[in-house]
Amino acid sequence: MSIPVLQVSKNLRQSFVTSSKGDQLKWKIGNLWGKADKFGYEGLAEWVSYELITRSNIDKRLVVPYKRCLLIEDNDITYEGCYSEDFLLPGESIITLHRVLESYGVNFEQLLQRQSAKSAILSIVDFLKSTLKLDTLNYISVMLSLDAFLLNEDRHLNNIAFIHGPAGYKLCPYFDHGLSLLSDTTDYPMTMPTSIALRKVKAKPFSTDFSKQARALESPLSFNRSSVTSFIDENEAELGRVAQILRTQINKYHFLFQ
Repeated sequence: MSIPVLQVSKNLRQSFVTSSKGDQLKWKIGNLWGKADKFGYEGLAEWVSYELITRSNIDKRLVVPYKRCLLIEDNDITYEGCYSEDFLLPGESIITLHRVLESYGVNFEQLLQRQSAKSAILSIVDFLKSTLKLDTLNYISVMLSLDAFLLNEDRHLNNIAFIHGPAGYKLCPYFDHGLSLLSDTTDYPMTMPTSIALRKVKAKPFSTDFSKQARALESPLSFNRSSVTSFIDENEAELGRVAQILRTQINKYHFLFQ
């Protein structure tokens, strides 16, 4: 597979925290967002996550296409990474769950301490329905099941977001799966047996247990098993250990596959 090259400039870097592990290099190039790998193979993880999402029943309006690429900054430094199109329309902005909770004086950590994971999720769903006039029950249940399958360890409150525009609030596409599939090779070195790495990775934000989050609500998420397995088989060499991870996850979350 040929990987496209994007020419970027240091002047176009965007500075904000996009990960619970620290900020990443991001650039805005016209209508594209480019993101460099910082912890390992995030670009690969974003691309694979996108390809798997397209093989599910997730509404296409909630899907952000990610492609792998090389990013060359000022004809000097080359980064591996990925890019995606800006999904915001004119007049729209991203509002994170962290910002919404903060605006209404809700202490998320205290909420978790007082309730079970399921009760905390339902409390947030009720809160969002009351404040933003959004029904997020299926949206969040799909998100948590998807995160469990992809091992997305980065679902902090700034990676749950909504879109605000002239007509009010609407659901935001599922985005930022870069820290999925054990892509952080600092925490999960390629030399580490996958079975051990799978035991180390922790979920966010309602529980550190992926399965507990995934099963907290009844999720409508469903993958096409034959399409997913064909994708893995056809891209085995490029996927590397991700192929093994995915096959393990398919067995574990078999109830998400048809």
